[in-house]
Amino acid sequence: MERISTGNQELDYILGGGFPRSSINIILGRPGSGKTILAEQLAFANANADRPVLYLSTLSEPLSKMVTYLQEFSFADIGLIGTGVIYESLTDDLSKEPGALGDSMLELLKQYRPGVIVIDSFKAIADLMPDIQSWRRTVFDLAGLLTAYDATSFWVGEYGTLEDPGRVEFAIADSVIELRRDQTGSRDERYLRVAKLRGSGFEGGNHAFTIGADGLRFFPRLMAPKDIESYEPAAERLTSGIVGLDEMIESGWLRGTSTLVVGPSGAGKSMLGFHFLRQGVVDGEPGLLVNFQENPVQLRRVMRSLGWSPEDILGPGKLDVLYSSPIEMQIDAIVQEVFQRIHGQGVRRVVVDALADLERSAVDPVRFRDYIYALTQHFAALNVTAMLMLESATMAAATETGKEVSFMSDNILLLSMELEHDLTRTIRVVKSRASAHDGRKHNLTIGSGGVLVE
Repeated sequence: MERISTGNQELDYILGGGFPRSSINIILGRPGSGKTILAEQLAFANANADRPVLYLSTLSEPLSKMVTYLQEFSFADIGLIGTGVIYESLTDDLSKEPGALGDSMLELLKQYRPGVIVIDSFKAIADLMPDIQSWRRTVFDLAGLLTAYDATSFWVGEYGTLEDPGRVEFAIADSVIELRRDQTGSRDERYLRVAKLRGSGFEGGNHAFTIGADGLRFFPRLMAPKDIESYEPAAERLTSGIVGLDEMIESGWLRGTSTLVVGPSGAGKSMLGFHFLRQGVVDGEPGLLVNFQENPVQLRRVMRSLGWSPEDILGPGKLDVLYSSPIEMQIDAIVQEVFQRIHGQGVRRVVVDALADLERSAVDPVRFRDYIYALTQHFAALNVTAMLMLESATMAAATETGKEVSFMSDNILLLSMELEHDLTRTIRVVKSRASAHDGRKHNLTIGSGGVLVE
């Protein structure tokens, strides 16, 4: 099937390669969801002087205002307007006779011979029709006309949802793309969903996106690897760089495994992760710290307090830091960036500090579990060894806190603190797949040189 690109690699992936050529596609969503920006981004990605993109405005946003706002986006090449992308208004024709849409379209097809047509807003035309029968005939005739002229069309509309199956345009369209904006707390989350795509496979579910100066940026929903049975797990073991800890799990940690580190604040979780990544640098294994706790300045201060040189640890081919504030974090964007850096820099060790921040960003507990499962499966398939930090409110709640993700982890370290006359930190291995391990409680101390397990 021949396809046309959306101008966005991630969206093309979601659509199974792009929109089918000569298809009729509906882009729907409530006002402010990003429909027009997506349509214009698609238009400029397919600008062609021989068969231009014809962008038709109706009785919604005035054409002059639409073009004015368009210039704020980097994808819009203003020099293509009038040649590769042609803007026209149907407002006057529709105001006189809404049923004359087919005649107006026929004249425009003859005049411009467009390869792509955008009608924005298509729903506004439906609102002008006297009855559903008239609208059905109009839509049916328009679909036949567009198909005969080998044009790929996009009908943009302020439809609230797909709950009205009686809308004739939904039945005739080859694809229906839904854009949604959900308010979660004090921020908005935006999602795209492919509700329909005839004759083509696509990635289902909600895919997050953001709107910026470069238009819409998409983050395909993370799913478990499709070729999970094709990879070969490595049999080698790694060292953590923590004296006394590696001996608790045979001779070290199996490559490609994920370790869940659970404990209250101050128990030493982040310190374990720092040691693990630093040892990777010593062993020539690039690492990635996905950090929502300490910003880069704070991280360097911690390293210096341990007597470590940040200049020797941080940098290309050594330790990369992906820092994001937990306040505005988007889990889909974080996950996509993690894998871009893993593939781009040959990362072999990853520490995520901490899972609670990702869970809050995911909003839905089920979605959080799905992401963590897919994340650990991708790590295993790539033979990337990971540590995932999870904070518990108290020691008694530690196992309860980690129950949602503990079964996905190959190893579990349980950290605790006893607040008596002296502060006593302890560590215990409560799970280690395919490895003999010492399940006894051991003292853990944090000194000027870092962590020591006794």
